[in-house]
Amino acid sequence: MNYEREAAWYDVMQVCLNGHLITQCAESHPERGQKFCKDCGAKTIDACASCDTKIRGYLHMEGFVDWTVPPVPKYCVNCGAAYPWQEAAIENLKGILEESELSSQDRQEIDSALPDILRDTPKTESASLKVKRILGKLGKPLYEVAIKVITDLASETAKKTLGLK
Repeated sequence: MNYEREAAWYDVMQVCLNGHLITQCAESHPERGQKFCKDCGAKTIDACASCDTKIRGYLHMEGFVDWTVPPVPKYCVNCGAAYPWQEAAIENLKGILEESELSSQDRQEIDSALPDILRDTPKTESASLKVKRILGKLGKPLYEVAIKVITDLASETAKKTLGLK
C-alpha cells in the first residue's frame, strides 16, 4: 500500500477468535500482530472467513490523529457475516435459554426475534419488547446472565428498548 498517495485509508484490525482486540494497525505495524491471543490463547484473524475481506482497523487521515480505539466489529462490512466472536456469543445465549424453563413457543419467539435484536432493523423495538417480556419469565439468576449476554450482543436500539442503556 502506498501511504503517501492516499489521504484516508483503513488499516487492518487483528482480533482473536474470542473477540479480543490484538491491534488496529496490523498492516502499518505488522510487528504488533500475534498468532495467538495473550489473554485467552485463541488463534487470531484479520479477515472475514466468509469473504476474506480485511477487518477494518484504524482510519488513517492525513493531518489527523485519532487516539480512540475502534470497537471490535460484530459483522463483516463486505458480506454481512457475523465474525466468530459474535457467532459464539449468539450460541452462548441460546445455550443459556436452553437451560431455562421457557416453553418451546417462547424459545421459538426469541429465535425469531433475535436477528432484529442483534442488528438495527425496522423491527428492533418490537422484537426487543417481545424478548423483554419472555425473559421476564426466567428466574433471577438466569435472567441476569441472559441480560448480560444480550447487552454484549444487542444493537444500540435494542439496548435502549430493553432499558440496558
